[in-house]
Amino acid sequence: MRKIILTFLATVVTMNNIMAGDFKTTGNGTVWTMTMLAETAGTGVVKTEAKTFKMTGNVEIAQGDKFKIEEGIKVMMGDNIRLTICGDADFRAGERVLFTASDDTSKPYGIFVDNDQSVTYFTNIDFEYAGLKNFGAFGLEADNCTFTRHNAVSGSSALNMGTSGAEFRITNCTFTECAKSAIGGAANYMTPVTIENCTMTGNGTANMNTPQINLTTAAQVVIRNCRITGNPAHNMVGGIVVSNLVGLTGELNTLIEGNEIRDNRFGLATYCEQTATIKNNIIVNNNHETNPNNGGSGINIYDPYKTQSTIITGNYIEGNLWGITIIGGRDVNVGKTENKNAADYNPGLNVFLNNGFGGTIYDLYNNSGNTVYAQGNHWKSVATQDRESIETVVFHKNDNSALGEVIFMPALDTDPTAVDAITASDTRTMIYTLDGNVINTADTGELPRGIYIIKTFAGNTATIRKIAVK
Repeated sequence: MRKIILTFLATVVTMNNIMAGDFKTTGNGTVWTMTMLAETAGTGVVKTEAKTFKMTGNVEIAQGDKFKIEEGIKVMMGDNIRLTICGDADFRAGERVLFTASDDTSKPYGIFVDNDQSVTYFTNIDFEYAGLKNFGAFGLEADNCTFTRHNAVSGSSALNMGTSGAEFRITNCTFTECAKSAIGGAANYMTPVTIENCTMTGNGTANMNTPQINLTTAAQVVIRNCRITGNPAHNMVGGIVVSNLVGLTGELNTLIEGNEIRDNRFGLATYCEQTATIKNNIIVNNNHETNPNNGGSGINIYDPYKTQSTIITGNYIEGNLWGITIIGGRDVNVGKTENKNAADYNPGLNVFLNNGFGGTIYDLYNNSGNTVYAQGNHWKSVATQDRESIETVVFHKNDNSALGEVIFMPALDTDPTAVDAITASDTRTMIYTLDGNVINTADTGELPRGIYIIKTFAGNTATIRKIAVK
């Protein structure tokens, strides 16, 4: 194979400084609502219909006061308008609430949270054009919220995190056609975050170098069971990046698990110092980079300082420009099966299929000087799982003596993610999600796309295998 030098483009996220509001509450312990603001002179808030409010001025809920969202309301925000929360607030609505632009030309900021007393909770809140941005020390939790067509004036993410040390939990949320990233934070802030069961679709409409999820390393970064689908027209927009571009140190743990990542410029990337686990993801057709030298990997490990330790296991990787690319890293483990009792044991179980371009398959490209273990995987791009065949889809020392070796034997003879028919002769079959929930069907044809655990019981024996429904 010919040598191709891989490069990367890093995105540094900055955050705007919060500005003083046009109207600020007194901080005397009052619990404010949109109705109360509309009834108070000088707030710039008017009530136009029974449950519709219009904001023409900025409002700040001061420290010492509280804000309570009302059920089922609509808040229309003018150009550069924001609602800033410095006190406690409760945005948990039973009936959905919409924050949107007041007209087709307005670009509102949305909601700024600067709460240093407690976590701020958001439930059933819809953000259209407007965004949600945090400055508080306690972070926020968002559940079952939507972010649609964020205009990027409040920052480079629809949900923008900060400050360093603030913790975030984002669950069951959807992000659709936002101008830049769906979720992101500043490059110099370590903000622990858990993102679960979220859907990102076609974000990055500005087509800039802003992945749909753009995070900085922290004590705990978890992205689990999400679906990240790109728009092929946005050929600058990747799927997931977890980066450490400014030399942050300490406990830096990243888990990217059980996600489905499709049709982006690239699938996922981890940059520089962190301890990362990338497992049980479906990473397919992330190939919309126009220049393969600049990206298109299913998984990219970039770490020229050799500080990152990474375990990659159980992933299905198909149709990307590159399968896995490794540039540096301290220890990248794609499968190490020699000793099941060893601390670095990794069963592998990754499946590679037709990752490449120009008629050449690049399922694994080791562009580092390190030895990389990649045992226990199924190289579906080749018909026979032997050394000679797999060598044709792996680029390493045998292709360029300056590079490290990839140790890929033994390989798996069978595809661990293949969906086999569940026959009537099976005594009993159970299907589980990766987090242990039982699926009430025995027909794999009825399953949505994802990775599942199949347990088949016959007599006193049980067979456990993992399947991918694509």
